[in-house]
Amino acid sequence: MKKAIWFSLGMVFLLSGCIPPKIVNHPAPDLKVDFSSFEDAGCPLDEYGYNRYCEEGSVLYTLGCDRLAEVPAEFGGLNPAYPMAICTYVPYWRDDVAEPLKTPASEYFYNVGGPMPMLVRYVIFVDGEFRLIKNADEFRAVFGPMESPDEALSFSLALADVFPLYDLKFNLKYSYEVRILEETYVETTGDGYIVHVFDYQFFGCGPHYYYAVDLNVTPDGRVGEISRTPIFRDPRLDGLCQD
Repeated sequence: MKKAIWFSLGMVFLLSGCIPPKIVNHPAPDLKVDFSSFEDAGCPLDEYGYNRYCEEGSVLYTLGCDRLAEVPAEFGGLNPAYPMAICTYVPYWRDDVAEPLKTPASEYFYNVGGPMPMLVRYVIFVDGEFRLIKNADEFRAVFGPMESPDEALSFSLALADVFPLYDLKFNLKYSYEVRILEETYVETTGDGYIVHVFDYQFFGCGPHYYYAVDLNVTPDGRVGEISRTPIFRDPRLDGLCQD
């Protein structure tokens, strides 16, 4: 009976072209970021309780935030531990922006909106005031230098458009490209840190892969990509094109 079960499972994996990878687990760091300073800052939750849109005339809107969101808990490795939020600037939504496609690169970290720019910035709460952080140099000036693996992880997630993954499990509906799948971790090296994180191809036409991304993070807070490896995808989305 057991042989029959294992044979059946083996045939499923063979026919689907999907052999389960070995998953290497790592514990998520116990981190958090204070968001309470932003609860009543003029960016209320919408009717669905999901998005926070900043009202014209509010302090955060005037600073350059059109949408507000909590940063991931993994930003909690930053020092100083200021209250912090993601501030998304959407030039298309503003009547006073003449050329929304020409926002200088020094005004944001990265674009999450594809052809319609939705530009990521950060805002912190310091000494009773909100302070906008628009680029990597400003970020390093506030939070550098780094002195721990947790800080390296926080810097990576802030400066690069990547995310951590923990508690990974094999999904029979996915097609895997690797035999070993390792969750997010930080390795200390002689000249900084290597941070293992992930990315996903949202825009464009399929296949839409998830990627494992290794980043080199220096003690002064400079983040550079070392490698990028496709690890799995959902074949049901292979024909999907997203702008």
